Amino acid sequence: MTTWTHFALLSVLVLAGCQRNQVDDFAVAIGRRHDISLPYTAGTGYAWSVDAANSVGLDHVEVAKSGDAPKDAGLPGGPGLSEWSIEGRSAGTAEIQFVYRRSWEKDTPPAKVRRVHVEIKSSE
Repeated sequence: MTTWTHFALLSVLVLAGCQRNQVDDFAVAIGRRHDISLPYTAGTGYAWSVDAANSVGLDHVEVAKSGDAPKDAGLPGGPGLSEWSIEGRSAGTAEIQFVYRRSWEKDTPPAKVRRVHVEIKSSE
């Protein structure tokens, strides 16, 4: 392989690795809600869930799954969005870690990780 081919391959791998562990950052007032969408592929067995053991400040927020929305209902096994809402409960900060994994593969690292940093502010 040429040096250019090595560089191109390394660039693709670095970009893929960056996308695997995405971080979101936002603020929400107490009693208000912020919605996020996490991409998934139907029919693969993978699903998003909250990794409570690696999250911090969950007592400041309420995290709830709103549902799944396929991007194209006529395409079985196609891509979609897993919809989640995060509501502020008390002032503080929360670091929520979502993991994309198969439920039966508990000892396998997740295929994707999405971290969400939330600043919960009083509604004054």
